[in-house]
Amino acid sequence: MIKMWRIFALAIFVLVMGACSGESGTAPEKSGAASAETSAAPSHAPAQDGIPFLDEAGLDKYLKDNAGRPTMLFFWATWCPSCKQEIPELVALQESHGDKVNIIALSVDENREALEKYLEKKPMDLPVYWGDQNLARKFRVEAIPTLVIFDKTGKQIFGQAGVYPHSMLGAMADKLNQ
Repeated sequence: MIKMWRIFALAIFVLVMGACSGESGTAPEKSGAASAETSAAPSHAPAQDGIPFLDEAGLDKYLKDNAGRPTMLFFWATWCPSCKQEIPELVALQESHGDKVNIIALSVDENREALEKYLEKKPMDLPVYWGDQNLARKFRVEAIPTLVIFDKTGKQIFGQAGVYPHSMLGAMADKLNQ
């Protein structure tokens, strides 16, 4: 019985992780686009159609320019159900802790148009950027959503896939500022 429970738990885990891994054979759904930038947001690469591109060099520059303030970087995509569940938590975090921690929502959608359409329908009150797989690989993002946290010096101190409730995100932000 215990062996069967372990197999069942493993199967559920694999299903959940695979749902947002981007490795399925189905095409991502196309959705929206308008960006909500804040003054703390990076502006490395030229914005095309209003959504800035963020790459490794841009993130490194951003972390250097914002030394003294922690940063939470969220990898997500418009076609990911778990990511859509996380977005309201991020918006609430921006409202409650945006003055204490930088928050960046980095879309890894394969094309910018999907992100633009999504944000036109569902605008977000937080900085949204479009990135590529190189940045995701740098932080070993294997599933989305993934949260990567940098301390006040720009050093990565956390990286884990999952959906985090606002209460947990707020507690992390408070801890980062102690």
